[in-house]
Amino acid sequence: MNIVYHCYGGAHSSVVTACIHLGLLPQDRKPSAEELLAAPLFDRPRSEDHGEIQLLGRDSRGNNVAVMGRRHAWPILRRVFADICRIYGIEPGATRFVDASGRINNLMRVGGFLSRTLGVVTLGRPMVVAGTLRAYEGLRELALAVKDGQET
Repeated sequence: MNIVYHCYGGAHSSVVTACIHLGLLPQDRKPSAEELLAAPLFDRPRSEDHGEIQLLGRDSRGNNVAVMGRRHAWPILRRVFADICRIYGIEPGATRFVDASGRINNLMRVGGFLSRTLGVVTLGRPMVVAGTLRAYEGLRELALAVKDGQET
Protein backbone atom coordinates (compact mmCIF):
# COMPACT_ATOMS: atom_id res chain seq x y z
CA MET A 1 0.00 0.00 0.00
CA ASN A 2 1.10 3.55 -0.69
CA ILE A 3 -0.04 6.37 1.58
CA VAL A 4 0.27 9.96 0.36
CA TYR A 5 -0.47 12.71 2.85
CA HIS A 6 -1.28 15.94 1.07
CA CYS A 7 -1.96 19.56 1.93
CA TYR A 8 -1.80 22.95 0.26
CA GLY A 9 1.97 23.45 0.31
CA GLY A 10 3.33 20.06 1.30
CA ALA A 11 5.56 21.67 3.93
CA HIS A 12 3.70 21.49 7.24
CA SER A 13 0.54 19.48 8.01
CA SER A 14 1.22 16.69 5.51
CA VAL A 15 4.89 16.47 6.48
CA VAL A 16 4.18 16.40 10.22
CA THR A 17 1.40 13.82 9.84
CA ALA A 18 3.61 11.58 7.69
CA CYS A 19 6.49 11.93 10.15
CA ILE A 20 4.22 10.96 13.05
CA HIS A 21 2.98 7.98 11.03
CA LEU A 22 6.57 6.87 10.42
CA GLY A 23 7.70 7.45 14.01
CA LEU A 24 10.04 10.27 12.96
CA LEU A 25 8.09 12.56 15.28
CA PRO A 26 6.64 11.47 18.64
CA GLN A 27 3.39 9.53 18.67
CA ASP A 28 2.86 9.91 22.42
CA ARG A 29 3.63 13.59 23.09
CA LYS A 30 4.17 16.94 21.43
CA PRO A 31 7.66 17.39 20.04
CA SER A 32 9.92 20.25 20.97
CA ALA A 33 10.34 23.04 18.44
CA GLU A 34 13.80 21.64 17.69
CA GLU A 35 12.41 18.16 16.97
CA LEU A 36 9.80 19.67 14.67
CA LEU A 37 12.38 21.71 12.78
CA ALA A 38 14.57 18.62 12.37
CA ALA A 39 11.76 16.62 10.73
CA PRO A 40 12.44 15.80 7.07
CA LEU A 41 10.98 18.44 4.72
CA PHE A 42 9.38 20.53 7.50
CA ASP A 43 9.07 24.11 6.18
CA ARG A 44 11.36 23.31 3.25
CA PRO A 45 9.34 22.58 0.07
CA ARG A 46 8.96 25.48 -2.35
CA SER A 47 6.10 26.32 -4.68
CA GLU A 48 7.91 24.68 -7.60
CA ASP A 49 7.75 21.40 -5.62
CA HIS A 50 3.92 21.37 -5.65
CA GLY A 51 2.48 18.33 -7.37
CA GLU A 52 5.60 16.26 -6.65
CA ILE A 53 5.10 13.18 -4.50
CA GLN A 54 8.04 12.82 -2.12
CA LEU A 55 8.63 9.48 -0.41
CA LEU A 56 9.55 9.84 3.27
CA GLY A 57 9.88 6.18 4.16
CA ARG A 58 8.26 2.84 4.84
CA ASP A 59 6.13 2.22 7.93
CA SER A 60 6.16 -0.80 10.24
CA ARG A 61 3.60 -2.56 8.02
CA GLY A 62 5.63 -2.08 4.84
CA ASN A 63 3.54 0.78 3.46
CA ASN A 64 5.30 3.53 1.54
CA VAL A 65 4.55 6.91 3.14
CA ALA A 66 4.89 10.06 1.07
CA VAL A 67 3.81 13.71 1.04
CA MET A 68 2.59 16.08 -1.63
CA GLY A 69 1.79 19.76 -1.88
CA ARG A 70 -1.18 20.25 -4.21
CA ARG A 71 -2.33 23.85 -3.80
CA HIS A 72 -6.04 24.11 -4.69
CA ALA A 73 -5.81 21.35 -7.30
CA TRP A 74 -7.02 18.38 -5.21
CA PRO A 75 -10.39 17.99 -6.97
CA ILE A 76 -8.59 17.76 -10.34
CA LEU A 77 -5.77 15.57 -9.05
CA ARG A 78 -8.22 13.13 -7.46
CA ARG A 79 -9.82 12.59 -10.90
CA VAL A 80 -6.42 12.32 -12.61
CA PHE A 81 -5.22 9.64 -10.18
CA ALA A 82 -8.50 7.71 -10.53
CA ASP A 83 -8.28 7.85 -14.33
CA ILE A 84 -4.65 6.72 -14.36
CA CYS A 85 -5.63 3.72 -12.23
CA ARG A 86 -8.58 2.92 -14.50
CA ILE A 87 -6.68 3.32 -17.80
CA TYR A 88 -3.59 1.39 -16.74
CA GLY A 89 -5.34 -1.29 -14.70
CA ILE A 90 -3.87 -0.23 -11.38
CA GLU A 91 -5.80 -1.34 -8.31
CA PRO A 92 -7.50 1.88 -7.09
CA GLY A 93 -7.02 0.90 -3.45
CA ALA A 94 -3.24 0.52 -3.84
CA THR A 95 -2.72 4.17 -2.92
CA ARG A 96 -4.50 6.13 -0.21
CA PHE A 97 -4.50 9.90 -0.47
CA VAL A 98 -5.02 11.52 2.92
CA ASP A 99 -5.82 15.23 3.21
CA ALA A 100 -4.00 16.65 6.25
CA SER A 101 -5.07 20.25 5.67
CA GLY A 102 -8.28 20.05 7.70
CA ARG A 103 -6.33 20.17 10.94
CA ILE A 104 -4.39 23.39 10.41
CA ASN A 105 -4.91 26.77 12.07
CA ASN A 106 -4.37 30.41 11.18
CA LEU A 107 -0.86 30.53 12.69
CA MET A 108 0.14 27.74 10.32
CA ARG A 109 -1.51 29.50 7.37
CA VAL A 110 0.09 32.89 8.00
CA GLY A 111 3.45 31.46 9.07
CA GLY A 112 3.58 29.14 6.07
CA PHE A 113 2.69 31.98 3.70
CA LEU A 114 5.40 34.21 5.15
CA SER A 115 8.04 31.47 5.23
CA ARG A 116 7.36 29.51 2.03
CA THR A 117 5.63 32.00 -0.28
CA LEU A 118 7.25 35.30 0.66
CA GLY A 119 10.55 33.85 1.87
CA VAL A 120 10.40 35.71 5.19
CA VAL A 121 11.62 32.67 7.10
CA THR A 122 12.78 34.53 10.22
CA LEU A 123 9.22 35.72 10.85
CA GLY A 124 7.18 32.91 9.30
CA ARG A 125 9.00 29.86 10.65
CA PRO A 126 8.45 30.63 14.36
CA MET A 127 4.77 31.24 13.60
CA VAL A 128 4.35 28.00 11.70
CA VAL A 129 6.18 26.08 14.44
CA ALA A 130 3.88 27.54 17.12
CA GLY A 131 0.81 26.81 15.00
CA THR A 132 1.95 23.26 14.25
CA LEU A 133 2.53 22.56 17.93
CA ARG A 134 -1.03 23.78 18.60
CA ALA A 135 -2.39 21.52 15.85
CA TYR A 136 -0.18 18.55 16.75
CA GLU A 137 -2.80 16.50 18.60
CA GLY A 138 -5.16 16.56 15.60
CA LEU A 139 -2.33 15.67 13.22
CA ARG A 140 -1.27 12.85 15.55
CA GLU A 141 -4.82 11.48 15.70
CA LEU A 142 -5.02 11.50 11.90
CA ALA A 143 -1.66 9.76 11.48
CA LEU A 144 -2.48 7.02 13.98
CA ALA A 145 -5.95 6.46 12.48
CA VAL A 146 -4.48 6.11 8.99
CA LYS A 147 -1.74 3.81 10.25
CA ASP A 148 -4.39 1.64 11.92
CA GLY A 149 -6.45 1.63 8.70
CA GLN A 150 -9.37 3.55 10.21
CA GLU A 151 -9.23 6.79 8.18
CA THR A 152 -8.99 7.59 4.49
